[in-house]
Amino acid sequence: MHRDDPTEFAWNFIGHTCHTPLVPARSGEPAQELTEAMILEQFHRTDFALPQLVVQPADNTTLVNLPVYYQLAWPAAGYGPGDIDTVTLIGHEVRIRPSLIGATYVTGDGASIGPTTSLGGPYPDGDITHEYTSRATVNAHVSVEYGGEVSVDGSDWRPIPGSATVEGPATEIDVRTSTNRLYSTP
Repeated sequence: MHRDDPTEFAWNFIGHTCHTPLVPARSGEPAQELTEAMILEQFHRTDFALPQLVVQPADNTTLVNLPVYYQLAWPAAGYGPGDIDTVTLIGHEVRIRPSLIGATYVTGDGASIGPTTSLGGPYPDGDITHEYTSRATVNAHVSVEYGGEVSVDGSDWRPIPGSATVEGPATEIDVRTSTNRLYSTP
């Protein structure tokens, strides 16, 4: 047969082939193994959800000595508690599921509440509150410590030996004073 003969070099479908993203070890060298250090490094690379601080009164304006209610909210972007981030590390499917270790509510006037696992809430049932004692404009925020669990290649979930702290953006709160006046009626 001649090289230009199409029957000599025809392709026949045999089936699908899967290739690993790994480069095989050189002859005589051990293959690279997935380690706890690799998992912990990937955990720290997780695109964690940026914790949002919701305050009440809703317009972020309050009066001195009036309780302000704080609530931790999770945005849709990023991975929050219970979400699962799936990546491939040296040929292994690694699933990381963040969890909340604790939240610290930083009030902006030198005080903080926490760490706590409470998500707070609105009036009247919210359990994270603070009263400002002087007129000011403060920047409050919430700081979250994430823990997590890992599952490799569909195995059972197990704790990740480490944590990551993520600071949420500042929420400006205007603290005002009120002057009371008594009027006499004729």
